[in-house]
Amino acid sequence: FLPMSVTQKFRRYTCKNHTLQAKAFLNAYWDCISGEAEEIWKLVHVFMEQDHENGKEGTDLDEFKAHVFLEQLGETKRIVELRADLRESDLDFNKRLSFLEFCLFRYKKKVSDFLRRDPPTEDCAPGSMSPAALKAQEALSAVRTEINRIENLKSELEQKAAGAGVKAMQAKNELQQLLTKDNTELNRALLTAEAALRKAGGGGDIPPGSMWWMNRELEEMKKYRPQKRS
Repeated sequence: FLPMSVTQKFRRYTCKNHTLQAKAFLNAYWDCISGEAEEIWKLVHVFMEQDHENGKEGTDLDEFKAHVFLEQLGETKRIVELRADLRESDLDFNKRLSFLEFCLFRYKKKVSDFLRRDPPTEDCAPGSMSPAALKAQEALSAVRTEINRIENLKSELEQKAAGAGVKAMQAKNELQQLLTKDNTELNRALLTAEAALRKAGGGGDIPPGSMWWMNRELEEMKKYRPQKRS
């Protein structure tokens, strides 16, 4: 087999979704950039908002959307600087900006140094996860599933409640209960996830950036409450 080129190695990361790129960057530079984790969390969410086509599952932005992203950060003066930097770091010359490329630019890191650090391309390599790490991922996934179930039920009830007659009244009542009652299943899932993450944190087989990210996701999910459509 021929050894992978630098471009191919880098592409293994930039073909992943925005969040996985953020985690890869954090895992690579946790020793010197852990204090920026919250900032990177916020930045990737702003970045994803610009990906109107693919959202969370996207991998990069075109040049125009990348400019809008920088404008949102108040960094329009850096567009020229970014263009010049991309000419060096945009290894596949596609004139698009991935979140990983943005992080390397923002924190003045070189592609060669990033690849030398060789962070995992996924949160954890599936074959190398301990039972505790696997349980933590499954528990977080269960919370997401429950939140999605509540959101889908809410949408269904809102549609029915918009009509007239007995069924619409019944849907309004059910919707009101959904919006105001304490959700036992969600609370149970959150407690399970919290315990599973605590246990997984002691194992050391989840990279530190990914571990921080999982806890941050859980913190965000704890704030979830179904909202009435405005």
